[in-house]
Amino acid sequence: MQRLKTIFFALTKKERTAFLAAAVIACVSFFAVAWITIVRATTVVPASGGEYTEGMVGQPEYVNPVTASDEADRTLVKMVYQNVSDVAASIEVSPDGRTWTVRLKEGLRWQDGEKLTSDDVIFTVQSIQDPDAASPLYQSWQGVAVSRVSELEVQFSLANPYAFFGDNLANLYILPKHLFADTPPGNWRLSDYNLKPVGSGPYEFVSYEKQANGVISAYHLQAWREYSGTRPLISRFDFSFFNTAADMVQSFNAGTIDGMGGLESGDLGSIARPYNLSSWNTPSYYAVFFNISKSIPLQDPAVRAALSEAVDRNALISDALGGHGTPDYGPIPEGAPYFVSTAETSSLDLASSTLTAAGWLPGTDGLRAKTVQKTSVPLVVNLTVPQVGFLAATARDLAAAWQKIGITANIASSSPDTLANDTIKNRDYEALLFGNVLGPSSDLYAFWDSSQRFSPGLNLSIYANKKVDALVESARAELGVATRTTEFASAEAAIAADHPAVFLYSPAYLLVTGKNLQGVAPGFVPGPSDIFRQAPAWYLNTARVLK
Repeated sequence: MQRLKTIFFALTKKERTAFLAAAVIACVSFFAVAWITIVRATTVVPASGGEYTEGMVGQPEYVNPVTASDEADRTLVKMVYQNVSDVAASIEVSPDGRTWTVRLKEGLRWQDGEKLTSDDVIFTVQSIQDPDAASPLYQSWQGVAVSRVSELEVQFSLANPYAFFGDNLANLYILPKHLFADTPPGNWRLSDYNLKPVGSGPYEFVSYEKQANGVISAYHLQAWREYSGTRPLISRFDFSFFNTAADMVQSFNAGTIDGMGGLESGDLGSIARPYNLSSWNTPSYYAVFFNISKSIPLQDPAVRAALSEAVDRNALISDALGGHGTPDYGPIPEGAPYFVSTAETSSLDLASSTLTAAGWLPGTDGLRAKTVQKTSVPLVVNLTVPQVGFLAATARDLAAAWQKIGITANIASSSPDTLANDTIKNRDYEALLFGNVLGPSSDLYAFWDSSQRFSPGLNLSIYANKKVDALVESARAELGVATRTTEFASAEAAIAADHPAVFLYSPAYLLVTGKNLQGVAPGFVPGPSDIFRQAPAWYLNTARVLK
């Protein structure tokens, strides 16, 4: 070392400078080559750890698979609990489609250490079927008998074949019998376990924060080490709850939450920090449903067709949804199972021609009318609309388009609660701008079968078509996928041809997250809360491993 030092100082100043520069270049080159070698020999993979906070409008009340009814509750259920499909080692269906036998995986445990068995599954189903539990799933489990075969095997017996019963199982999140069996279902809403759940899912409950007025402001979960599936990558997953979307956006801007969902496109303009935007398609759509018994003009198929032909759906999506949605022309939205394109040509000229050919002629004021049984009937559509921002914008755009082809549209708005509890229940409307949410199977029965024309059925168009009835009833009992697909396609085409509604669009579900969150996989989900079934695959950290 001393010899090198002597040699170095024997050099001239210029030579020493050159030597140092060469040494620096050599070191940089060495580390660069080493880094390139490491990069080529390794790959970046998700790593566990970190804490993530999701913002949500609302608050949890019943984090209970049997009674969960709003988005906050359903989301937390999917984080804390597992469904039958998650815990099944096998699911077998009898040839007649009436018996479904589920065998559970070995070694399943609840987060308090107790065994998870077929008794828990049976208890959950019987609790849903108990009217005192007031479960939102009550209707979907009628006519199903459940019995114990063994500690790990349970059998479901259906009164009639139901091709989509697998979806029932995928939506059956299991409740621990040992914690609820001694409490009457009517008293469950008073149980501490509604907010301090014990599940078997990827995350376990840690704590929640409650304000003096009883409002829950935050909820804390952590990855459960004993989870039977792939362990979540994010170690701690928290939720913050807000009264309004504006409050939530403000919190995101301040950096106190890392993500937020359920935003409307207008909320995006208020975001003041870098973010990633992910969007999902869901089986929900909005349409103008016609109650032809209340309106003479709407009884004319040509009028219903023209009302649809006049709508520029892409322009409507741009204006009302900020471009975040897909156009709809039939009863199953794009991306949902059994979707078949039923797109029609839309233009004001075509709509005008359709009306003129059917005898609806414009007067001197440009508004159309037709003589029906010696009486002049003006072409007027009375449109009922929920007091919701994007739907109000949609209604204004529809009225403007229809005005251009000589149709007068009168808009009457009402609160969503009044519509649901009064107007819709009594079918007291001529035309209703509203949404339908199909299940994961796209089963059309509840929405378009004639038996569902009146409350509590969801056939909002009071639609009756014997051919469609036969198709949708056959499809839900048909076990053969090819035949069922053909029946769906025929039903969709028949409904679209009858124009019982103007199908408009399916809004995208929007999730805003910070730039550091990775692993989010947008696509199609049965509902917004199902997005959080993906949460175990989300990650904040990465690591390099050998290829």
